Amino acid sequence: MNQQNKNPLTEGAIYKPLIKFMLPVMLAVFLQAMYSAVDLIVIGHLLPDNEVQLATSAVGTGSMIMVLLTYVITGLSMGAIVVLGRYIGAGDKESAGKTVGATICIFAVFAIALTVIMEIFAPVFAKAMNAPSVSLTVLYIRICSAGIIAITAYNVVSGLFRGIGNSKLPLIFVLIACVANIVLDLVTVGVFHMGVAGVAFSTIFAQFISVVFSIVAIQKMKLPFAFGKGYVKLWKGITGEIMKSGIPLALQDFLTNLSFVVINAVANGLGADPTKWAAIAAGYSVDNKITAFLMIVPSAFLQSMAVFTAQNYGAEKKDRIGKALKYMVATTLATGIVLACLTIFGGKGLASIFTGDGEAIEYAAMYLKGFSLDCLFGSLLLMMLGFFNGMGLSNFVMIQGLVGAFLIRIPVVLAIGNMGNANLTMLGVGCASATCGALILCVVYYFVKVRRELRQ
Repeated sequence: MNQQNKNPLTEGAIYKPLIKFMLPVMLAVFLQAMYSAVDLIVIGHLLPDNEVQLATSAVGTGSMIMVLLTYVITGLSMGAIVVLGRYIGAGDKESAGKTVGATICIFAVFAIALTVIMEIFAPVFAKAMNAPSVSLTVLYIRICSAGIIAITAYNVVSGLFRGIGNSKLPLIFVLIACVANIVLDLVTVGVFHMGVAGVAFSTIFAQFISVVFSIVAIQKMKLPFAFGKGYVKLWKGITGEIMKSGIPLALQDFLTNLSFVVINAVANGLGADPTKWAAIAAGYSVDNKITAFLMIVPSAFLQSMAVFTAQNYGAEKKDRIGKALKYMVATTLATGIVLACLTIFGGKGLASIFTGDGEAIEYAAMYLKGFSLDCLFGSLLLMMLGFFNGMGLSNFVMIQGLVGAFLIRIPVVLAIGNMGNANLTMLGVGCASATCGALILCVVYYFVKVRRELRQ
């Protein structure tokens, strides 16, 4: 009985259970990236040659906006994950159930508000992004925005399962969505020739299918906390905890990814020559999907380290947190070196997976060479951000995100965009500069403020 009740994240070995928890998270992130990338692959290979570049840039630019919203949702849900993880670690089932109930209420309101905003302001966003085809980009954004409720539900449910230490069910949910999206993309684009509208519809409908399966799974499983309809309310103290932890993280994710939206707009604007505009925009749209795959492992480091740290912090086992941090520093550095080599030497091969357009492939490979620095240092940065999130230091996470985005990344990228000889490689280096600056802040903050607490 004691063995059955043992929590592998808070007792016994450290590295093996952490990696074992992380593997399903990694696969889920991979499938999430595949879920998004399939749209671009289908567009890039099934549409006529004269439509590929405009459609690719529309889907890439539109999905960049939707990814920005998704990161806001996941950032806010990270607050709930951290609070839930602490209560699970402390064995407080009542408060854990209230955390889930309050989370449902918060995100229901949030999803409705986001849907209204996106449907109204889609044309404004498309024009601000310098999209080569504003009409196609608006079409993609509006169809996807109609499913924000499903996007929110999926990310919240998956996040809560990871908060209780279950990383396998979120993997199953995203696998269902990924398979459904592939089938629907092939049908809507390959059979019914719906183009951009087809991939947008497929994306949202597949997400709804996944949410239905997740609800069925919740109803059939025994949860490690008390829960019922009476728990679904804005509990005063717990709602405050979720918002206090989640709002800084959501703001940090929003502003950080807003800086990437600025990069996308600058990249689209590099095509001053009308004959190159669509090709450059298409190339950078391909880069968005490639970099999502490249950051799969680092993203898994972030989520896993946040859950591990939160549960051990709640269980008052800080020595385990310190040891895990040492193991993960070595792991993430090795990962960063491998990813950097892949972007430097394999850029064209990676780009050719997403499109058959030769010009777009050339421009995509140019950006990836500069992005190699981001791969090298981004793995370590994301792992440390997961550690800080789990420690409840969301205000610092927000601050480093603001510094990286607004004091480094955006100014550097805008300066590069105004240079007469600017190219996508320079843009990739400019993007990586913020990662390096944020990593320095994290290392300094750890040694000055956090290491002492772990040793206590």
